[in-house]
Amino acid sequence: MRRKILFLLLALLCPQLLVKAQLGVAVVQTADDLVRVGIANNKDLAAVQSRIAEGKGRLRQAGVHPSPTLDLTGDTGKPFGSDGEYQYGAGVSQQVETFGKRGKRIRMADLAVRMAEAEYQQQAAQLAYAIKAAYAERLAEGRKVKLFDELIDLSEQALKLTEARAHEGDVAPLEANLLRVEVSRARLQKAGAQGRLASAELEIRRLAGLRTEQSIPSADFPLPLPVELDSLKRKALEERADLIMSKANEEREHAGISLAQAEAKPDITLSTVVSRQSSEFDGLYGLRSNGSLSPMRERVNTLSFGVSLPLRTSRNGASNVQAATARAAGAQLNSEYLAQSIPLEVESAYQRWRAASDSLQTLQQNVIDPSVSNLSIIRQAYKLGQLRLLDVLNEQRRLVDTQLASIDTQADVARTWAELERATGGNLQ
Repeated sequence: MRRKILFLLLALLCPQLLVKAQLGVAVVQTADDLVRVGIANNKDLAAVQSRIAEGKGRLRQAGVHPSPTLDLTGDTGKPFGSDGEYQYGAGVSQQVETFGKRGKRIRMADLAVRMAEAEYQQQAAQLAYAIKAAYAERLAEGRKVKLFDELIDLSEQALKLTEARAHEGDVAPLEANLLRVEVSRARLQKAGAQGRLASAELEIRRLAGLRTEQSIPSADFPLPLPVELDSLKRKALEERADLIMSKANEEREHAGISLAQAEAKPDITLSTVVSRQSSEFDGLYGLRSNGSLSPMRERVNTLSFGVSLPLRTSRNGASNVQAATARAAGAQLNSEYLAQSIPLEVESAYQRWRAASDSLQTLQQNVIDPSVSNLSIIRQAYKLGQLRLLDVLNEQRRLVDTQLASIDTQADVARTWAELERATGGNLQ
């Protein structure tokens, strides 16, 4: 009873929460939440997961022993008038794999599963980077729209005051015209930012697979943790999915050489046959238990054993071994290339992130704050009649350009951090 009352209260007080709970809508509040939702919804990643399941099926199949063969035979002389002549038998043969073929197949299938899993991780990391880059763009354009709204509001207030003063003859009409141009310019810039904002939101919805009832969050990226370049390089060499996949492929190709060499060796087939033969002697009769004559017969039961071994030469399988050796050499070269290039990729991404972070710090501390102070002083001087309105507008434009540069740099910091995460092979938070 209490549960029913509680449910009714929730239905009355929180109908939206209940609707979301019924629809199973995931709560998305941060960029990391968007990444998790995107990975869960992405169809390409689902296709890679199906390849992982396929690889696991092949792994199970690789461990299956060859099935035995049942042979049934029969001979009869009845169609040729020899009613008493017949023979029948049953045999079983079993192929015995030699030189560890089964174990080598299992090894190759297991490495194929590891490659599919590494491919999944690689594509997931690429998707995470794309979502975070689009999210950074969305935050930047949203901040620009807010900045232009504030600028338009300020300019419109100044325009009303200037129009009133121009009507009274206190200022020249040119000043009102200058402010009208400034308002129109800000509105034009806002329209461009709104268009880019809408485009970024659509890109996020496409990448994350968000439904229409799921809103896009507006939370800032968390502050990056202190990191060292050498530790990032070590992490990348241990966790980069493409390097893991390349090394697994290298191991697989070397295992392929061993398997090709083993498959060039013959397997053994063991067989056994149980047969029964019956023959009738022409013109010879014997007495039955009831005293009647009966043709004399001979019945023979036999048990036969056999071993079959194909005769092969050194040429058998040589071309397969040669091809496997070439593939292994190529896979090894690819692994060596990645091991050399990955630390350079990490260092390049790290330097871009550091440069963007330093630029943002310089803008915020040494440019924006002094520009705000300068604009305030120039406005006071304009009110005292010491400067022209054009001087105020020029300084205001410089401040807006600096603020826009700061917003773009913030987005660049977020993008370069996401790129650094992708280069190192995982989340750094």
